[in-house]
Amino acid sequence: MQRDFVEAAQRGDHEAFEALAISTGDRLFAIARPILRDVDRAEDAVQDALVQAWRALLQLRDPDRFDAWIRKLIVNACSEAGRRSRRWDAPIRVLPPPEPVADSSHDIAT
Repeated sequence: MQRDFVEAAQRGDHEAFEALAISTGDRLFAIARPILRDVDRAEDAVQDALVQAWRALLQLRDPDRFDAWIRKLIVNACSEAGRRSRRWDAPIRVLPPPEPVADSSHDIAT
C-alpha cells in the first residue's frame, strides 16, 4: 500500500505525498524529539525533512525503502538544526560593570 503512495507521489501526486507525510509524521517527530530535546526544533526538523523528501522523491530508486530513506532525512535535518542552533546559541557571560576610575589630574600639587 505504501509503495503505491510513493510511486504516485513520484509522479507528482500531491495527495499521495500528503498521505505519506501524515502516516510518517509522528514517527519522524518521535525520532527528532529526543535528538534535539526541543519540541519546536523537532517540529521544524520534521517539516524540513518532509520538504526535502518532496524535492528529492525522484531520487528514491526503491519505493519499498521509503521508510529507511525518510528516517535518514530526519536525522540529517536534526543534524542541520543542531548546527544552526550552535551557531546562534553562543554562551554569553555577563561582566560586572567597570569600577570607576579616579581622575588623578586634580591630585597634582602645584
